[in-house]
Amino acid sequence: MHLREISLQTKNITALSDFYASVLGLPVFEDSKRITVTAGSTTLHFDATIDSKPFYHFAFNIPSEKIEEAARWLQGKVELLWIDEYQSEIAEFSTWNARSVYFFDPAGNIVEFIARAELNDHPTEPFSAAQIRSVSEIGLVLPFEMFDQEVNDLMQRFQLKYFSKQPPMKHFRAIGDDEGLFIVVPENRNWYPTNIAAGIFPLDVKFINEGKELELRL
Repeated sequence: MHLREISLQTKNITALSDFYASVLGLPVFEDSKRITVTAGSTTLHFDATIDSKPFYHFAFNIPSEKIEEAARWLQGKVELLWIDEYQSEIAEFSTWNARSVYFFDPAGNIVEFIARAELNDHPTEPFSAAQIRSVSEIGLVLPFEMFDQEVNDLMQRFQLKYFSKQPPMKHFRAIGDDEGLFIVVPENRNWYPTNIAAGIFPLDVKFINEGKELELRL
């Protein structure tokens, strides 16, 4: 599954524009109501809103063996989140054959760099923003009371499958594959690795699954 275009909301257009352009070094186009970030093969939009303080979780794929180098590259740019269970800033997801680091952007979005070994992406040049390959995960938050039903409806509507490396859990579902995943949780479940409860905020995802171009709006 490929996440081609993602539209999120923010009250921090200017701060996010500066962050993604000047701190992370990604191409950014800005107007008064939207910024557009080119993250490898994914286009990430942030639309201006005054109604709330929305925040989201999303992950960028980076090359397979670059997590330590990416962590060093991020030092001085952001504060990496400490992960208690690993006593490190690097999470080791052995069943996923992947490693991650996390940080916040200025709008409070929980951003992840994830290196997936099985993608066999092995550039030799030093890590840079040019090695941000795509947005590979976007968090979807569904109402707690209807969580199972809405997950089932989502999967049936788009003919999706659970991630083969992650059996479904009561309050955590990973749908897709290493190239693209919906990370689906019920409202008020904490976003890993924080103590911040997930909220339901508008988003739009255009994605490709099994050759079909699809669009999900929440």
